[in-house]
Amino acid sequence: MRLVFFLIFLLFFSQASAENLTENIGSFAGVEINAGVWGAPAAGFFAIDTMEKFSKNWMALRVPLETARYFETLEPFFILKLGANYRDDFLIYAEFPLRRDIEAWYRDPYKRTYTFAASELDLNVPTEAWGQWNNPAGFVKFGRFKPEISPTPNSIILGGAPHHDAIHWKFNAGVARYDLLLISLSSWLSEDEKKEQHNVQIPNARNRIYEEPTKNLLLHKVGIDGGFGYFSIIEQSLIGGKNLEFRDFSPFVAWHNNFSYGYSKMSVALEAGLRPIKKSEFYWQFAMEDIQSPVGEVEGDKGYTTLAFLAGYKQKIPLGIYGDIESRIDAVRTDPQFNNNKVPLQKMTSRKVYNSNFREQGKPNFADMYIVDYPLGYRRGPDAVDLWWNIKYIPASKKFNAELETAYLRQGDCEIYSDHQECSERKVLGGIEEKLFLLDLLANYFYNEYVGIYAGAGFQNAKNRDNIEGNNRNDAWVRIGFRIHSLAPPKKADGS
Repeated sequence: MRLVFFLIFLLFFSQASAENLTENIGSFAGVEINAGVWGAPAAGFFAIDTMEKFSKNWMALRVPLETARYFETLEPFFILKLGANYRDDFLIYAEFPLRRDIEAWYRDPYKRTYTFAASELDLNVPTEAWGQWNNPAGFVKFGRFKPEISPTPNSIILGGAPHHDAIHWKFNAGVARYDLLLISLSSWLSEDEKKEQHNVQIPNARNRIYEEPTKNLLLHKVGIDGGFGYFSIIEQSLIGGKNLEFRDFSPFVAWHNNFSYGYSKMSVALEAGLRPIKKSEFYWQFAMEDIQSPVGEVEGDKGYTTLAFLAGYKQKIPLGIYGDIESRIDAVRTDPQFNNNKVPLQKMTSRKVYNSNFREQGKPNFADMYIVDYPLGYRRGPDAVDLWWNIKYIPASKKFNAELETAYLRQGDCEIYSDHQECSERKVLGGIEEKLFLLDLLANYFYNEYVGIYAGAGFQNAKNRDNIEGNNRNDAWVRIGFRIHSLAPPKKADGS
């Protein structure tokens, strides 16, 4: 009953917000309800190993990346949305979702998105809350959000994590393009990783130890865009184990502290694109980590330059009164040690600690922390050779849409937390190679601006699933449910 009164209050408040817009100021409050079945090609087991044991029956578990990636696509069964704006110049927005716990969703054979049990609620929210100042040359955005700096979700640059706590400054002046991202990353380490952080030495560190509980990523992207094509140089500096200083990320200094003194890991990437015909784009990315040079090298210390590649093409095809078709194809290759490092706080990862109340205290396998290391590069991580194809149809009425994704994915058994030295000496797709063929279809129908339904299905054929020899299997899943919005966001004074 309390929930009913709460929803009525939100409906009233959101309507009042829409009716009391002034010329310059707007606000929005609303709710969204999602309920249904949301299957996905998760890994074959929930926890891959014990990340840490705090006592006899109290553990932190590591969840496979594939399971976590698809969990992050799960729509919360209830979302409170709040926002406000001053003209188009300044915006704030936040979502307060209730969604299902990651293990509760994984264990449910029907993959239901909703729950009536308090122990199955996800405690790790919000996933989006930010402010944004717009100006004629770009914007400054700060808070929790997923930065959009690449032409495809299969990017090898910032393509992995579902969101970041960050500041993003975008500046576009004429043909010039500039992005600065300062991202705060979790520095939580297990006891074993703390020992590695203290004991593992980088030759250039000169016997210094950097183990401050801090980890930050600085990304600078500088380029030009002439309409027909574009070109950018991207520098990523990961500072781990040392408190951040302004000189580490000054936006007006090129080639920051990139000499791997024991607290920094650097990568450089090149990005280029061509638009030969209207509504089309070819794009390429080439990333290099741990670039080796004669400077500071130690006799007998063998270095490895790490590489990753992306090539893609996307096209929008207008069909006039029949709507539009959008299509994208991507090919990706990553080295076995891509984003990895021998020092824990210098791994190019965004560590998420999912707290949970799903398991009962006192049971032999009690765990209340699930650890996921999301790559800061390609979303599937290292040691991969992948081909993706996506096609989407949107009719002119926009009453529904349909999207199909298919992929042929190959991956060796080097993962983001594998031994760096061992993986550095391997060729791509080494060890036991996993092969996946994926088909995934999802369709949405919008009855009106308040109510919609969705339905879809998927199929995956796997060889050596989870990099286990002979673990060949076929998986299928369905998605079906509905969405209800309390109120569409109010229009601004300019009618947009």
